[in-house]
Amino acid sequence: MALRRTVALAIAWLAYVVSVPGATRLPDAAVRAMERLTPADVRGYVEQLASDAMGGRGVGEPGNRAAEEYICAAFRTSGVTPAGTDGSCYQPVDVYRPAPGPRARLRVWRDTGAPVIDLTPGDDFYPLPESGSVAASGPVVFAGHGMVAPAQKHDDYDGVNARGAIVIVLDNAPETLRGDLSTLETKIANATSRGAAALVIVRETLSDYRQIWPVQGAGSRDSIYRLVSSLDPGLPVAALSEPRARLIRRMLTNGTQLTATLTPDLAADSLTIRNVLGIVEGRDPARRGEAVVVGAHMDHDGTDANGRVYNGADDNASGTAAVLAAATAFARAAADGERPARPVIFALWNGEEKGSLGAEAFVAAPGGRRVIANLNLDMVGRHEEIPDPANWRWAGLPKVDRAASGNTLHVLGYSYSPDLAAELRDANDAVGLTLLEDYDVGAQDLLKRSDHWPFLSRGIPALFLTTGLHPDYHTPDDDVERIDFGKLARVARLAARAAWIVADGPPPALKKR
Repeated sequence: MALRRTVALAIAWLAYVVSVPGATRLPDAAVRAMERLTPADVRGYVEQLASDAMGGRGVGEPGNRAAEEYICAAFRTSGVTPAGTDGSCYQPVDVYRPAPGPRARLRVWRDTGAPVIDLTPGDDFYPLPESGSVAASGPVVFAGHGMVAPAQKHDDYDGVNARGAIVIVLDNAPETLRGDLSTLETKIANATSRGAAALVIVRETLSDYRQIWPVQGAGSRDSIYRLVSSLDPGLPVAALSEPRARLIRRMLTNGTQLTATLTPDLAADSLTIRNVLGIVEGRDPARRGEAVVVGAHMDHDGTDANGRVYNGADDNASGTAAVLAAATAFARAAADGERPARPVIFALWNGEEKGSLGAEAFVAAPGGRRVIANLNLDMVGRHEEIPDPANWRWAGLPKVDRAASGNTLHVLGYSYSPDLAAELRDANDAVGLTLLEDYDVGAQDLLKRSDHWPFLSRGIPALFLTTGLHPDYHTPDDDVERIDFGKLARVARLAARAAWIVADGPPPALKKR
């Protein structure tokens, strides 16, 4: 009798997990809940989040806090359990906005002790918000544009001893090397990896750099924020005018040895933003300590000094809407008596546009659970459109006509997370999107440009789902009327199906690279 019952249970389990050819079968209640997700559902979320009333959801602006509260209310309405701190929806994330102090200074002198320049902030010198806060001294060296591009056989540090030095580099890059290779972040990373003590960027005019410092009432679009936990020495970084740099370069060319001290003197203006977290618990008590995370960032670029609202309908009200819709489907299935084995956390991160601040904070403190996988949705509501690969905005990407990308969805992270990518393909058998695994490598470095990267960089399998870039990316034209809500609803169903499959199966592995 016991044997017969065991066999019957095994047959029932096989009927549960085996489905139509090529696809994992989900419980009927889960399928019904996911199929109930409609274009009208995701449209409602996007219209609210990308409305002018939200002001672009910029970090530090009222619309950002309003978006947090709207998302929390949406979780509660859908029956999703809050998963933040102290029973709330919110995980507080303490950040700071650097500001220049009164003692910032750049001094350069000859090996004889004779001064060359002695500058305080103004038209010739300014510390940058990306700078570390501790002063640095060392010999002065020049390293071209500060670029390293192995594929192009270009290395500005070749033959330059940057270790312990104050490295001076030119802004921008040669035309053939424009793009992510020439960003300030990349120049800082290159200098840091070479052991530099500080980095000085030469610029024709400092007005642009000075304007990116926080200005009262100017909006948060270009402001720099950092996690409080990352308030550390860092690499001192400053801008120097071209005339002053010309003098230094001439002396270096003539063999004069120079020494410099850069004092950034940064102060910190603190702010607390919040991730919004919901959870649908799993059915297996033994796996309550694990979780699958489905996430998207809810912030965007806010309102600029001219009053223009960057509504961010695709970036990333679309991803937020997909996560909210997927969470609703899980809550409906749970109400109908079906849950996957593990819990699924639905996370709307704050501060992605300032450097994945919210996702970084969550990965550092995931609420006592071990995250086995992350699905990240960022810009999932449009058709990819790359009009001119020669333009610096699209450097390294192929030309793509939007008419040819109506059914496509890019999947990034596949080379790190092949198991997870296979489960996503399995989930897609019932959805029918055209999945493209093609952007893990490239000059745009898209793999590191969203909230899945904090998971991957800490050894957690993760995928980044996106319908791709388009000309409205990070412009005031990224508005609701340009979203394909039918496609967005299908992406939401795909994310929900994939999350269920992962939460019900063995933990995916991370491929060593």
